[in-house]
Amino acid sequence: MRRLHWMFLAAAATSVLLCSPASRAQTFAPVGDLDCNGYSKIQAPQRPGMRCTDFTSTWSGRGYDNGHYIGHDEPSVNFISTRHHSGNAVQWDITLNHDKPLPATQSYELFPAIWFAMALCDPNSYPNGACIPDSDENTPKLAGSAALEVQFYPPGWPPFVTQVSCDMTHWCAALTIDSLEVTSAGQLNPNCTEPFNFAFIQTDGVPTGPPGPATATAATYVQNDKTLLMNPGDHLRITIKDTRDGLLTRIDDLTTGTSGFMIASGFNGFQNTDPNTCAGTNFDFHPEFDTAKDGNYVPWAVLQANITVAYELGHFEVPDGDSDDAPCFPGPNIAGCVGADVDFDGTSYQLDWPGTSYSAPSPVKIGSVTGQGVGPMSKGDDFDDYDRPYPILQFTATVSDSEASCMPNGVGCVIPPVGAEFYPYYSLVSGDPDGGGQACTLLFGGFSGRGVNDFGRDRQYGPPNLPWFFGENNSGPQANPCLPSQNEDH
Repeated sequence: MRRLHWMFLAAAATSVLLCSPASRAQTFAPVGDLDCNGYSKIQAPQRPGMRCTDFTSTWSGRGYDNGHYIGHDEPSVNFISTRHHSGNAVQWDITLNHDKPLPATQSYELFPAIWFAMALCDPNSYPNGACIPDSDENTPKLAGSAALEVQFYPPGWPPFVTQVSCDMTHWCAALTIDSLEVTSAGQLNPNCTEPFNFAFIQTDGVPTGPPGPATATAATYVQNDKTLLMNPGDHLRITIKDTRDGLLTRIDDLTTGTSGFMIASGFNGFQNTDPNTCAGTNFDFHPEFDTAKDGNYVPWAVLQANITVAYELGHFEVPDGDSDDAPCFPGPNIAGCVGADVDFDGTSYQLDWPGTSYSAPSPVKIGSVTGQGVGPMSKGDDFDDYDRPYPILQFTATVSDSEASCMPNGVGCVIPPVGAEFYPYYSLVSGDPDGGGQACTLLFGGFSGRGVNDFGRDRQYGPPNLPWFFGENNSGPQANPCLPSQNEDH
């Protein structure tokens, strides 16, 4: 997610903050969630290696957190609509995938998370302006904005690895909210550059531990008997909508009949962060926009996203002695490393994706809650039915942000990146590959051939967007090719 138009950033400038008496008086636990990237000057991370929203600099350059580059790769699809509620009340329909037995490639080797986004109000987050919940009166360059990612984690990560996972056989999901703290002096706050809230989706809606940046504990990341666990192959309905108490995220497992939810409310311990002192205050998060029209997005994030689905790539490779390997682990499934794969030689960039190899996992399938169209559906004006499709979609990729060869004029920004054997892409198939009544299904991996719309394979991401640069490629808005003709109005 991306962009920024202010006067902070440049790697050298990010490590300096003029501390006020108030900031010196503030005390925090030695371990916590004041910085999602783990580079806070005053606090070690509660969970190292978290998947954070990538931010960009004032000059549309690469984002640095206390001198550390924090970019990563997130190929995604934005869904665009001007209908009321398309920015604050959506439902997704997905089916989780299956892994084949080892030594076949496991999903966690390809992506540590798939996530679903929405822009939220946070007046303490960049650009530090008043934000009207659920309103297109907000100007992205002025209204304080936070990034919601409802993250789904595939099974298999060993418990001692710095990734969040569920267990060796189940999927689980968490609600994460990232903010960006720019002080009144116009600089990133080095003590709490990117504070974040984290809470697992629970069957009782009660967080396992405090979700707030200033209050998170080890319990925040420990599942309990109320954490919603999902089986490979389960068919899910995901609802993300505003309520009086705060943003509600609900997952209904249509296969097992179980459900879980989480409300991003101050009552549940969610917080926003003072950009000068890093102090946390209990806060009810609400969607920023009423619609998902083009231009409504989180302004500081690299990926131009609001109603978006994305895959997190480049966080696993077999140890090969490169400088980007660490940290590494010995098993128990297979030995691997989970550093940022900036030379693009890891599993994410090989022919191990669904559709490319017999030993690859099956794909995650994205349909629609009505069985028609593809992607999310928004709520109607007068009813709680989610039956309004998104007429426009846009493919984006942020891999150029991590390419050392990628220059601000667009030279050297290539997909696949140098070092990659393959770059995965989105494809549309008619119906559900396994039946199930869907008219269309969106897949991610390497699906092409007869009856498959592969949107030009990896060319679907388009050229570098130089005005936005560093770095997304995007295809530009295009018509949703699976939209029923009777619903083609916006």
